[in-house]
Amino acid sequence: MPTSTQSVREIIATHPSAARIFERFDIDLCSQAENSLDCACAELQLSVDQVLEKLANAEAQEQGGSPIDPATLSTERLIQQIVRVHHQYIRQELPRLAEMAQKLADKRSDRAPELRTIAELLEELRTEMFAHIQKEEQVLFPFIAQMDQESIVVYPPAHACFRSVSHPIFMMEQEHESANHIVAELHRLTLGFKPPEWACATHIALFSGLREFETDLKQHVDLENDVLFPRAISLEAELNSRG
Repeated sequence: MPTSTQSVREIIATHPSAARIFERFDIDLCSQAENSLDCACAELQLSVDQVLEKLANAEAQEQGGSPIDPATLSTERLIQQIVRVHHQYIRQELPRLAEMAQKLADKRSDRAPELRTIAELLEELRTEMFAHIQKEEQVLFPFIAQMDQESIVVYPPAHACFRSVSHPIFMMEQEHESANHIVAELHRLTLGFKPPEWACATHIALFSGLREFETDLKQHVDLENDVLFPRAISLEAELNSRG
């Protein structure tokens, strides 16, 4: 649990979600990095108790409860889980991380030239992933849901431009591989997302955010590649056999 006497920098270093909370309260990660949370809140006339409450809530959400076995979810619930948790995470986090990386590259690339490449890779990843999830939500997922009679009310029928669901699934898996390749390169460039000793709070927050993104992407890709997509192929085969 963060405390009010810890510095902004210390809290970010040990609590990955803290950077997002501080940004919401307009606590500057650079100029106020060495200030205690008490001092940072006093400067902005914020309630330190409110900030601590938000930090505690975010930490509790990170820890979560017992994980749900995705294989036990209906197709509808599985798609909702992917969209509401992982696609929403991409929409929130990638623009934030890309912006943070660009600011760092502008300020610190003389000391850490790899920050330029990191910023470029994050922008490439943002562009690819936003297009990827749009294709899934507008084309592939509605088609899969249409094959599942329990989900047909929730998702509109898809106007498929493919002859078999295996075709777009293959494309999505190729795009997953591309995203994993970019994240692996980010992992290599950052030495496993370990900030240098001289890193400022923004630098620490960026690397922490990248580590979180890597974890979420693995969960996201596993849900689709190992659970949803094989189920969709089986559903299609079952429907074809009935026909």
